[in-house]
Amino acid sequence: MKETFSYIADFIRIDFLIGFGLYSILFFLIRLFKAKKGFLTEFDRSACSITIYAGITFAILWLTGILIHYFQITEDLERIAYLQRIIGEYWFGFWLQPLFWILLTQLLRINAFRKSLIYRLVMSLLFVFSFERVIIIITSVHRDYLSKSWSLDLTPFEITLGLTTKTILFILIASGFHFGRKRLKVLYSAIYNK
Repeated sequence: MKETFSYIADFIRIDFLIGFGLYSILFFLIRLFKAKKGFLTEFDRSACSITIYAGITFAILWLTGILIHYFQITEDLERIAYLQRIIGEYWFGFWLQPLFWILLTQLLRINAFRKSLIYRLVMSLLFVFSFERVIIIITSVHRDYLSKSWSLDLTPFEITLGLTTKTILFILIASGFHFGRKRLKVLYSAIYNK
C-alpha cells in the first residue's frame, strides 16, 4: 500500500506538475497571439485549480505514506531511528523538500503567481530537480570530475516524446476537470433552481 501511495505521489510530482509547466508555456504563447481570451483564461483557472488540488493530494499521500511506514516498522530500534529522522536534529532534511513542493502548488491561489509565466516555469523545474538531486549533480561534477561513461542515456527524440506526453496528459486531465466542473454547475443549477 505504501508503494501505491508513493507511486501516485511521484506521478503527481513528476509527470503532472512538469506537464503543468509545459502547458503554461503553451498557454502563454496562445494567449499572446489570440485576441479572444475568455475561454483561455477560464480554462487556465481550472488548470491552476486542479494543480492546487494535486498539491493537496500530494501532501495527503506523503503524510499517509509516513504514517504507514512508521507503523510497518517492527523493530524498536528502527522505529526510534525513523523518529529521529523525522523529529531529530536534522528534521529539516526530511520535511523541507516535500513542504516546499506543497507550498509551490498552493502559491497558485495568489493571482500574481498564477498569471506569471516565469513563476510557473520555475515551479515546474523545481519539481524536476529536488534539493537532493541538485546536491548530487554538484558533487558529481565538482573539481572537474566527469567519468568517461557519463551520459544521459536518452536521445533527443525520447526526451521530446516524454515531455509531449506529459503535456498532453496534463491537458487531458485539466480538460476533464474543466468541462466536468462546468457540467456539474449546469446540473446543480437545473436541480436547485426549478
